[in-house]
Amino acid sequence: MSTSNKKVGDSTNLKNTKIKPKIGLTGSFGRGNYGDELYLKNYQYWFGGFADLFLLSGLSRKPYLIDFNKNFVDMMDAVVLGGGDLLVPHKHPIDLDFIDSVYLRKPLHVACIGVQVTRHDKDQRVVTRWQKFLSHENVKTISTRDTGSKAWIEEHIKPSVTINSFPDMVCALPLPPVSKPKDDLILGIVTRHVADPKNYRLLEEIGRELISRGWKVHHIIGGVSGHGKKDFENASFLDIPGKETIYSENLDDISKALGSCTLVLSYKLHTTLVSVMYGVPTICINPVVKAKAFMASAGLENHVFNATDPELKNVVLNSVPSAPDPFKVGKLRDEASTFMKELGAKIYNDFYESQLNSIGLSEKAIFPE
Repeated sequence: MSTSNKKVGDSTNLKNTKIKPKIGLTGSFGRGNYGDELYLKNYQYWFGGFADLFLLSGLSRKPYLIDFNKNFVDMMDAVVLGGGDLLVPHKHPIDLDFIDSVYLRKPLHVACIGVQVTRHDKDQRVVTRWQKFLSHENVKTISTRDTGSKAWIEEHIKPSVTINSFPDMVCALPLPPVSKPKDDLILGIVTRHVADPKNYRLLEEIGRELISRGWKVHHIIGGVSGHGKKDFENASFLDIPGKETIYSENLDDISKALGSCTLVLSYKLHTTLVSVMYGVPTICINPVVKAKAFMASAGLENHVFNATDPELKNVVLNSVPSAPDPFKVGKLRDEASTFMKELGAKIYNDFYESQLNSIGLSEKAIFPE
């Protein structure tokens, strides 16, 4: 574009054009994990109004197709990686959807990722690879979804970019409205694939007892596609006569099933998170680090049990656990929303500035409300 007749004031014309930044999204997407797919819905909600969004995960890794990957990424104005447990210190090789160097051809924002610390060992090849990736000059921002992940990355990866920590970004996602049944008491149970059905025995006792008291039991499948199929096949191991299995390929159906419950017992992080954000009394029954961190942030650290802990039965059957504190839920929502707004503003303003620079102008960018 020729700039010979351009004036600084002409930047107003740029503001009024319909040109949008193109944002490439990558991570553990398209595989059917409920939480990961909610990240995409969250990006659509927060970024879809000012940007065109493209999915980069799942790019073909064939060596002879690398030029196609480069050309596709080069169409983007920014790349966003995350969230989820993308950094697994002990797992080699690293999934290329998480750490492909082709993403570094454009400004990269690492968004609310977690470090999976279910094991204390680490593979130095993994650490070295992440060190190289996150130290690249095109990595513009790094954020984690919990302070433990932030501390781990600061200690072991030591990127030059400041790391920030926010609540899981799904806390910022507006959830579909639900109308709770007036007279029904519903126990929602979310399982995940387990190798040994004995992990479900205590849940069966709880479900059968509550049914005898007039409750309904909804066995909610917290996944779609391959993940959902695997969990659904495993659901037969939970033997509660009279239970209703909720199985859908629609993410909103899963969310609404959680929101309509009186009490949720959840094996999975994001079914736990969504239940809490709906204000439903929720107990996490898979006390991994990331789940305990989230429950503590919601003031629910006493609502975390192993699914085989006899105390779980006592807690559930003696009284329905208290609902999440609305103030703390609201704080999680506000902090996650602030993160999404700030990230969106950063991407848009950098794009706007680059457009001005390309035609020889300069002006403070204004993020569209």
